Amino acid sequence: MTKLTRVLLGGLIATGLSSALDSGTVRAANLEPTGIDLGLTSFFDGFGKNEPGFVYLTYAFYQVGHQINDNSGNAQTIFGTPKINDFVWINQLAWVSPATLFGGAAHVGLNVVWATIIALDTDFSTASPAPGFQLKDNGVGTGDLTTGVFLQFKPMFVGGRPVLSARAELDVIEPIGSYDPLKDINQSSNFFSLAPYGAITVLPVHRLEISARVTYLYNFTNHRPANPFPVYPPVDSVKAGQAGWINYAASFEVLNTLHLGINGYYFRQFTEDRYTYTDGTSGTGPSNYVLGDFGPAQMLALGPGLFWDFSKTDKFFFNAYFSIKVDNRPQQNTFNLHYIHDF
Repeated sequence: MTKLTRVLLGGLIATGLSSALDSGTVRAANLEPTGIDLGLTSFFDGFGKNEPGFVYLTYAFYQVGHQINDNSGNAQTIFGTPKINDFVWINQLAWVSPATLFGGAAHVGLNVVWATIIALDTDFSTASPAPGFQLKDNGVGTGDLTTGVFLQFKPMFVGGRPVLSARAELDVIEPIGSYDPLKDINQSSNFFSLAPYGAITVLPVHRLEISARVTYLYNFTNHRPANPFPVYPPVDSVKAGQAGWINYAASFEVLNTLHLGINGYYFRQFTEDRYTYTDGTSGTGPSNYVLGDFGPAQMLALGPGLFWDFSKTDKFFFNAYFSIKVDNRPQQNTFNLHYIHDF
């Protein structure tokens, strides 16, 4: 039995992060919320703690971007070459209860995730050829909260080794973060979202693991939308479109405690954002208000990553994501550090 197999059986590899952060809400692209996990979970995602107790997880990541793309994936020239960077620190606490379902095959647990600090660093001062399109960010603040209930299934075995593990979770993104309707880029989305997901890890051969997480996103209405530009009639409410995405990863054990691999994500918006104005009219854009929102968002990213089994109770991940295709969103590259401690 390898050291990795002993870790999978006796401890934590990943307990579900439901939502972290994609980027600050940029009104100049589309309305999808900030609180979504694009690539923050990766290797061994289907595995989790299979005994009662607490798990603490923390994430720190930095995103770097220099353009906002249109619906064809091309840079919107009206914004010139802006700077769209952000730093995020996220804290998560998961509790696995003694309660089980399906004849003891799955433990019931609770999950709380909070984007504790979000520092937005943008600059449109000299980038835009039109002064009216010099967007403003909300500086340093706090992000939204995610709470959820999950089922962590026990691993399946073939020939004495684990070959598959899975988890299902239902999450609610709650808009408690910093939000200013006079700013274009905010830490909070200012609306509730539902985000159920399923995560799975398969170990088809010795030393190789393949993981995926599929999430569906349903967004509720923002009744206090951003109105930084003069618009007539003023916008009264907005509703982001429904969407879904997949995080995917594969790694190989190169040393007894180290896995190297690739990780990525694909996001797709299914329905368009909807805007309602104070005169009772509504639509999906484009309009004077829906600056740059020409349709559904789409994002594809891929990059290298590693998992380090530092000790029996401590695990460390690093992931880099480089944008391959981005439609109707800011295009950014992401660098993520992820630490797990099992109590």
